[in-house]
Amino acid sequence: MAEAVLSGLATSILNSLAAEITKPGGSLASQKIRLLCGAKDELQSLESTVQSIQALLLDAEKQQWHNDQVKLWLKRLKDVLYDVQDLFDDVATEDLRRKVTSGNKTWKEVRFFFSKSNQLAHRLKVANKIEELRKKLDGIKNDRQFELDPHLSGPTVAIERRTTHSFVREEEIIGREEDKKEIIAHLLDSSSRERVSVVSIVGIGGLGKTTLARLVYNDDKVKDCFKPKLWACHGDPENFDEYVIIKEILKSAQHECRGDPEMMRDLQDIENKSKEQLQQLLRKVLDGKKYLLVLDDLWNEDRQAWLDLQSLLMGGSWGSKILVTTRNRSVVDATDAKSVVHDLRGLSEDKSWDLLKKIALVDGAEQLNSRLEMIGRDIVRKCAGVPLAIRTIGSLLYNKKENEWLQVRDHELSEIDKSGRGIMEALKRR
Repeated sequence: MAEAVLSGLATSILNSLAAEITKPGGSLASQKIRLLCGAKDELQSLESTVQSIQALLLDAEKQQWHNDQVKLWLKRLKDVLYDVQDLFDDVATEDLRRKVTSGNKTWKEVRFFFSKSNQLAHRLKVANKIEELRKKLDGIKNDRQFELDPHLSGPTVAIERRTTHSFVREEEIIGREEDKKEIIAHLLDSSSRERVSVVSIVGIGGLGKTTLARLVYNDDKVKDCFKPKLWACHGDPENFDEYVIIKEILKSAQHECRGDPEMMRDLQDIENKSKEQLQQLLRKVLDGKKYLLVLDDLWNEDRQAWLDLQSLLMGGSWGSKILVTTRNRSVVDATDAKSVVHDLRGLSEDKSWDLLKKIALVDGAEQLNSRLEMIGRDIVRKCAGVPLAIRTIGSLLYNKKENEWLQVRDHELSEIDKSGRGIMEALKRR
């Protein structure tokens, strides 16, 4: 958790530094730091130091649980990074104060501007503080009696398209029984006036939308009702490519069509088929069949892009369903305004605690005592019912002592509370 908090802080600082260094104009505060302080070289040096430290945080997070030196190093680092953030806040505050007073300058204010207590002294103070903090960070970066493996992070890492699969072990999932029943009821409902209708699961990242879709996909009643069942993950927030999705659907169809030699021949070498071949093959797989298609992690908000794909999906028989999982209601609106929407909520406190016990405790409850349960329930309340957060923290706490549970509750999670960021914001980099 220390790495999650520190990495978010480092990223915020790097974003501020990038704005200060690269913008030719920028805000008045930016100009004060860069031009009037003459501190561009120091800012670039500070940026380089923060980037170097940020690359070490992932390994430091792993080592801190069994290395007190690493834990102390992270604490020192956190203190200085907060000092850097405070400096930027001070500059922004001073900028705002001067903007407010600059519109109504009196002769007295003009004289003050040229006095020894003017802006130049403030700028010099800022420049000196930047240099001081940069030297502190350099010292922390170099003052290590241990080795840390650097990991690329931040904007230098290319975002890859997320992929998922349909398999799940139902016995490992906690607290989604009622959600599963509701989704299955919507899928089996034959009252829709549409040949192919859409059901959407909507919720923030980490709530378990994909897991819920897997539970539904593998249910016996669903298996009996739909053939074929197909799974495709979009997983790209930047680019919507209908032919990437079509390829995913056809790859999923390979499993469903194992008893059809002709279809299996057609489904070979999907990656090298033309767009014309792909659309023909998709229609051959779907047309006239009551199918279920899961479109997992859909991001597209472009109605026309969806209509282009939808036209190839409408050949199924009456009662066919498309199950969409997405973080954004706007995606549902673009996909189908008449979509049945299931808003996924966080787990209850009791279910959250059950999940944390399952992940963090040997055999689920072997080490449980009333004090540990009190600490654990405090932790899951901070996780806001988000299963991914609970699982992530539970993995960190696995087979750990009570004092380490207290460390997470009282320090790491408290830092997230103080920063104003949600638990999932802090866990994004995991």
